[in-house]
Amino acid sequence: MNDNKMRAVVYLAPEQIELRDVPIPTPGPGEMLVRVRAATTCGTDLKTYCRGHPKFPPPFVFGHEFGGDVVALGENVSGFRIGDRVTANVFAECGTCFYCRHGQGNLCEQLVYNFGAFAEYNLILASIVRGATFVIPANVSYEEAALVEPLSTVVHSQNLLNIQPGERVVILGAGGAIGLMQQQMALLRGAGQVIAVGHSDARLAVAKELGATRVINAHHEPVSQIVSELTNGYGADVVIECAGQKSTWELAVDLVRRGGRVCWFGGLASGVKVELDAARLHYGAINLINTHGATVEDAKAAFELITSGVINLRCLLSETLPLSQLELGLKKMAAGEVIKVVIRPDLSSNRGQNVKSY
Repeated sequence: MNDNKMRAVVYLAPEQIELRDVPIPTPGPGEMLVRVRAATTCGTDLKTYCRGHPKFPPPFVFGHEFGGDVVALGENVSGFRIGDRVTANVFAECGTCFYCRHGQGNLCEQLVYNFGAFAEYNLILASIVRGATFVIPANVSYEEAALVEPLSTVVHSQNLLNIQPGERVVILGAGGAIGLMQQQMALLRGAGQVIAVGHSDARLAVAKELGATRVINAHHEPVSQIVSELTNGYGADVVIECAGQKSTWELAVDLVRRGGRVCWFGGLASGVKVELDAARLHYGAINLINTHGATVEDAKAAFELITSGVINLRCLLSETLPLSQLELGLKKMAAGEVIKVVIRPDLSSNRGQNVKSY
């Protein structure tokens, strides 16, 4: 690699990624260049690896959760200095479109995305520098700070749910990163009972350590029966679906009480149909809440939670790998062997790999 090139993982086609030498970006007005110290994998990265991303035609450098050091600033950047430890949200809303004017910035029609974290350097776009880039305090690691974006989506959904003290909450898909963050947020907001449902005993053990009242392995335990018994036959006040499966979308409605709230957090592929009992929904006055993305304000709230230390994020970080082994990390995620993987571009095993130069 020469002084003008960096190593980056480039998405080419479904399940085809490549470690390449590519030009180091130069920050324009309002932009920032960050040397990536740690990036973390997430469900979006896995989906991108498997089928691409609708916002980015290949080839492109992907990844969006990161922490690093500021190495260059464009003109008119204020509030940051060379050497600052920073993280940034993956998006920033425009503030002027129809949805932004209606307080729904997560649905912004001109949402700016910032991909490129699986690389030695990451360029932060001006709108994200202005409103969604944060200086990491000394007590927070790069990899913990990198989780500001996924935590912001949890904050957004929790604000919609408005969990009340003493309420009984069921989390489906409790062993994943989002499910474990949802559990911690529910407990912070005063949930009296959190029932964690998943398929991995190891993952459910983490949920138990984080304060779950009861864990249920759906592979060999009757979920509906146990939830009914634990809620005196009524059902949960709140059910949060984090697995993104048709069966769990439908199960969530079966587990909630009359007048309760269901949050469908995990997304389904376009065209998937779910089957629900319309009479139960209507006469049971069940509230269905769909949530997607987050706003810059949610990101700010998430970063405050991270810096305060009230959310345990280290338990989500299963393994550390070099940039050259990103594909291995994604495959481990797909197999359920890890929750999240930390990718370190500075690890020595990134050197000496078969790298193509462009």
